[in-house]
Amino acid sequence: MKKVSTKISNVINILALIGLSISYLSPYINPNDFWIISFFGLTFTFWLVLNLALLLLWIVAFKKRGILNAFLLLIGFQFIARNIQINSNKSETSDINVCSFNTFVQQIYNGDNTSDVINQYISDKKYDVVLLVEWINHKGSIDFSTYPHQQFVAVNPKETGKGFGLKLVSKHRIIHWERIEYDHTTGNLSALFDIEINSEIIRFVGVHLQSNKVSPKDYSTLINAPINKEYKNYAFNFVTRLKNLSQLRAKQTHTILETIKNSPYPVIILGDFNDTPQSYIYQCFAEGHKDAFMEQGSGWGATYLKPLPFLRIDYIFYDDELTCTGYQTNTNIQSDHKMIEASFKLSKP
Repeated sequence: MKKVSTKISNVINILALIGLSISYLSPYINPNDFWIISFFGLTFTFWLVLNLALLLLWIVAFKKRGILNAFLLLIGFQFIARNIQINSNKSETSDINVCSFNTFVQQIYNGDNTSDVINQYISDKKYDVVLLVEWINHKGSIDFSTYPHQQFVAVNPKETGKGFGLKLVSKHRIIHWERIEYDHTTGNLSALFDIEINSEIIRFVGVHLQSNKVSPKDYSTLINAPINKEYKNYAFNFVTRLKNLSQLRAKQTHTILETIKNSPYPVIILGDFNDTPQSYIYQCFAEGHKDAFMEQGSGWGATYLKPLPFLRIDYIFYDDELTCTGYQTNTNIQSDHKMIEASFKLSKP
């Protein structure tokens, strides 16, 4: 019996080591070239926790095999740091405060409407710029006395003042905005907004990349359903969907970065990216931009709350010309995402 349990634990350990190793490759491989690697990046937290648990087990059992787990975890410290940070959050003066929040369509489909709560909260906070993702414009409004400059961008270009999309509100003048056009049909969108703040212009890029469209039914079916032919077909279709949607996110990422690569102004990219820090799209945005959480965040950085709060998929990236002075998240308003906030100095010291 002991030999059997030893063999099983050895197999699990080997799989854990292989899974974590492959997940380290995920940020560097375009899912349009080899998709299966991105799946390991998506499940990075699972492989990380499994290796940590096994390492503790080997330490308690005085097994040398734990050296491999420890070595692999040390190699991947840079990736772990994308999810966990310990910053002092020193109090510094800032020039601008920004916020991004996926409103979960203001809870309208759950029989509620959080529009008034959102309006009250951001009006009290008086951010300089707020990006509201998954906003249904004809179901809510933001006070113009606090945010006199507002622009709604609908997923459907034919809808101007109504529909579903991104809403950016600002205390400062929006001198230009434009939709970022993709070469494919999608229910998501991104747009750029040039905003004049204290005589300087900042280009804000509001992002809502292609969703994985994972529903509570998917979680329930994959975990609880009996493994039969119907289950296998469901799982195959689920994985195929993840593959196709991850490839769309990669295409959207390239389009966004191509659009802003010659920006005449410093850039802040914020929103719901629908992918983890261990993804190809994160790596693309992180190359040439800083991550506000990495610079000023603290604790576990998860921003997506379903089914468990362990995924970070909402980000605020920024150009090197800016200095991040603060970052935090909160769950003060009901949604399936945390609100993320960051503050900046307009020029580096």
